[in-house]
Amino acid sequence: MKALTVTDSLYFALEEAANRSGRPVSDLLSDAIEAWLINDAMDDAERREIGAARAEAAEQGGIAFEALFAADRGTQ
Repeated sequence: MKALTVTDSLYFALEEAANRSGRPVSDLLSDAIEAWLINDAMDDAERREIGAARAEAAEQGGIAFEALFAADRGTQ
């Protein structure tokens, strides 16, 4: 395991998110870093495909998954 230095304000925000989710800060950090690495590994072609799929869904009346999950939580 390695140490990571973050600003106080970022750490306090992480603690608040961890408290809300009932998960440890270390789990949130691991998940966030893993998601960032996966996103970073995508090439431009994959990003274009995702953008095209989102545009097609929007044209057909679909909504972004973020909005769907926000609606499910009642936070739209």
